[in-house]
Amino acid sequence: MRKILLASGFLFAAAGGAFAADAVVYEPAPVAPVDSVFIWTGGYVGIQGGYGWADADFSVPDFGFNGNIDPDSGFVGGLVGFNYQSGSFVGGIEADVNYSGLNDDFSVLGEDVDAEINWFGSIRGRAGFAFDRTLVFGTAGVAFAGADVDTDNFGNDSTSFTGWTVGAGVEHAFTDNWTVRAEYRYYDFGNEDIDLDTPVDGDFTMNTVSVGVGYKF
Repeated sequence: MRKILLASGFLFAAAGGAFAADAVVYEPAPVAPVDSVFIWTGGYVGIQGGYGWADADFSVPDFGFNGNIDPDSGFVGGLVGFNYQSGSFVGGIEADVNYSGLNDDFSVLGEDVDAEINWFGSIRGRAGFAFDRTLVFGTAGVAFAGADVDTDNFGNDSTSFTGWTVGAGVEHAFTDNWTVRAEYRYYDFGNEDIDLDTPVDGDFTMNTVSVGVGYKF
């Protein structure tokens, strides 16, 4: 009887060893890393530069004279804003101010006149759609500009203009904090009185193209 039990135990042990040798150990497949989606919500600051060209009309009512100038120049400026993202939609507000040298000279009834748009800026709404790290947007709001008008004999004046602006652009986040952008903008500043010794009415429109770099907080 004892021999039978020992033989049975040996057979079970051998069978168990065989099953253990044939057993396959399965390990879970590694999980592929998931790239995080960029979130546009937050405040930001930036700098920009570009090129602007204007179309300015003026008239001298006392003399029945009308004229036109086309100043153009580069510009540099800064901006600040805030975005809020909901799904792929991104909305926000942005303000910018730019310093330029859009200048042109002209003559009115033999009088030399120098006109320069030396700064412009805006406060705008911004809305668009995000494709992860790329934002395509439109923008519109109120615009401001300052111009100096100098003459030889009719005096000088620094005039502020108020109007509106509309535009579109694209922005891309190349890190979690830094972005680059390109933008086109159209401005319309309507009509403004220029306070010289002889009254002058002036109005102008302007186009700008710009590129910029932003830092998102």
